Amino acid sequence: MENLIQLSERLEEAYKSSRRYEVLSERISLTDAGYLDTGKNKFHVPFDSLDQLAERVNIPKHFFRRLPPDTQSVLFNRCWQMSLSNGGIPRQIQVCLDSGMRVTGFDDPQLLRISPLKLVKAIRSSLPRELSPEKIGVARCDSTPQRLWLSCFSPEIEDQPRPGDIINGGIDVVHYLSGNAGTQVSCYLRRLQCTNGSVIHVCREDQRLRARRLVNGRFDEDDMLRQVLSLLSQAWAQLPEKLEALKNLLHKDQMPIEYIRQQRTRFSLNDRMLNAIERALHEDELPPTASQYDIFNALSRVATRDEDLTFRQRRTLSRMAGEFSQQTAHRCLHCGQWVLDQEGTQGRNSVAQELLRPEDN
Repeated sequence: MENLIQLSERLEEAYKSSRRYEVLSERISLTDAGYLDTGKNKFHVPFDSLDQLAERVNIPKHFFRRLPPDTQSVLFNRCWQMSLSNGGIPRQIQVCLDSGMRVTGFDDPQLLRISPLKLVKAIRSSLPRELSPEKIGVARCDSTPQRLWLSCFSPEIEDQPRPGDIINGGIDVVHYLSGNAGTQVSCYLRRLQCTNGSVIHVCREDQRLRARRLVNGRFDEDDMLRQVLSLLSQAWAQLPEKLEALKNLLHKDQMPIEYIRQQRTRFSLNDRMLNAIERALHEDELPPTASQYDIFNALSRVATRDEDLTFRQRRTLSRMAGEFSQQTAHRCLHCGQWVLDQEGTQGRNSVAQELLRPEDN
């Protein structure tokens, strides 16, 4: 497993040759062969970047992918010009390229951005004094042209809900390289027995904390890095509380699968995901506890191991596992519905609202 130092070196190698060019939007077009024409050069556009182009002009990406290149170019170019005339596209657009001169994404030049290398440096700077970056394990590092998803943990931050069942604490970061979304920082809990992970929002006075990308004229890079660094520091500081709440799940009645089925629309869960969660209740490496701890394990297991889930589905289940580790549910005596309890430690009261509110794109 990589540590934080090795990850920094790998990301530096991956991103050091990347380039960004600002191009007049009116010159952008897609050729019949599927290349992006900027008026001066033509660049190859991989599927992920093609999806981003299509969504920029409100063309469903799955529909767009099924079209032949010559039809794609006709449809895209018409929609692009319409969006330009309606003011839906900025006057200039930034084209992002990798070392092979392939398009990796598109962005608005007016939006603030932080490079992945500076983000990793911020993570290293946020470490408590007693933790060394050489000892911080990287549980996940998923990179696409649009985002970087990073989960890391410290073996020195741990708790044992039951003998031999070690939970490590760390931080989880989703950083968008293009688009309007902000940098998402969460607490991260990783179970050593099965390597399943979950995320829990960083909170202060019942408010979820987050960092957003803003226009350069209103916010500079130093301000943004300070905000991200503050979130990271608070995430490390809140881990003992999160781990303590997780251990207490062994003393709480198990939330029934019926509650999750009842809220399937709000959680955006399909039948396949619900069935996977139900199966996971019986697939743990250790015996079941008949407590809320089993629900935490089942949700985090599916979120971590089911490779067929989309990024959004995995994030939803990972957040559900984390938030349910801090909250319990009971059946209402009047209507028979299952509802989340509204009591607990600081920030716990907002858990229900956080679960029912879609995460930032």
